[in-house]
Amino acid sequence: MSISYQIEAVYQRALHLREQAISTPVDPSLLDLALKDLYFVLEELQAVDAELHEQNQMLYNTRTQVEVERQRYRTLFELAPDGYLVTDKTGKISHANRAAAELFALPEAGLVGKPLMVLIEQGNWSTFQRWLAQPDPSTPWEVTLKSRRQEPVTVAIATNFLKDSPHGSTTILWSLRDISQRRSLEQQIQTAQTNFEHLIAARTAELLKTNAQLRQELSDCRQGKIQ
Repeated sequence: MSISYQIEAVYQRALHLREQAISTPVDPSLLDLALKDLYFVLEELQAVDAELHEQNQMLYNTRTQVEVERQRYRTLFELAPDGYLVTDKTGKISHANRAAAELFALPEAGLVGKPLMVLIEQGNWSTFQRWLAQPDPSTPWEVTLKSRRQEPVTVAIATNFLKDSPHGSTTILWSLRDISQRRSLEQQIQTAQTNFEHLIAARTAELLKTNAQLRQELSDCRQGKIQ
């Protein structure tokens, strides 16, 4: 028998005793039985109240722990050295951290609600659309951002997917690492290597020409001595 049913039964019995008390004297045995039932229900209610209090405390502790963890991950998200974005499956931004805002030279609030595609160079749109159509999180790729800075910003992108089974929605987590400096350094090294190779080729050609001239002069001198 559930506690709610017991409460209802005691309530109906109390109403019945009240009606009897108005018309005729109450039978002491019935009153004693009603009081015992009431006492029993009160004990049950105290037990239920204690159990509910314990459950509420557990829920409060769990909610507090979840909030602490959420705040911890939020702090890590905000203070991460790389740019982080959270988008839906179409690439529409719902969250952005400070590093991402710096990459795009826009405030964090200015990124929320924008499609990521409009924030990258138009020459990378086909790559971006192709990746969204056939995502491959295991393969990193690179794009150039449409930043407000004077120099172009190239980023290496890594992604991860979160699927919400009950709703069938997909969330994409984006990591954007600025590799502009590395690309610039690589280009400088490549240019320096190319220039060095050209210099070596030119110097080698000069040495070969000089060597040929010396050989010719030496040959002319020898022929002159013989004559």
